[in-house]
Amino acid sequence: MAIALLVLAVGSVAAGYIGLPRILGGADRFTEYVTPSFTAGGSPEMAGEFSTEGETGGTTELALMVLSSAIALGGIALAWYYFVSNRRAAETLARKAAGLRTILVHKYYVDEIYDHAIVQPIKSLSQQVLWQRVDLGVIDGAVNGVGEAVRGLAAELRRLQTGSVRTYGASLLLGVVVVLGYFFWP
Repeated sequence: MAIALLVLAVGSVAAGYIGLPRILGGADRFTEYVTPSFTAGGSPEMAGEFSTEGETGGTTELALMVLSSAIALGGIALAWYYFVSNRRAAETLARKAAGLRTILVHKYYVDEIYDHAIVQPIKSLSQQVLWQRVDLGVIDGAVNGVGEAVRGLAAELRRLQTGSVRTYGASLLLGVVVVLGYFFWP
């Protein structure tokens, strides 16, 4: 798993250079490629409206990049402090904020809410309606009903097979008379 994550990490770093902003010396080819998709009819005249550099010359973009990088580095430093260099501080913080820790450990109870609101109703509907009524009642009932109908018809047709050659000859003669009667009846 570590190798797969390493390959994905290298790929994401490489993909990050595709849209490197102009303020960092990049060409931002991805934005240039998708800009016609966001213009009226793909006209080049409208492309200027969707430029990544605003009136400030990219200072807002640079400020946001610095801010997001600082927040990320701060999170890494905080995690390093609590989980590598000072484990007792993490345990103390966990005791002080036990309620918040419980909520975070249970991931804001999203899984439990999803289970009660979505999974259990679908499971109940599937078992009680789709399986018990539709599958067993309708589908299996239709298949078993066809089987019972064939079995009943076979029981009735079995009576016609007596094994007597005279009976078969009489049946053949009766059939010929009925067919000829049908054709010659005025």
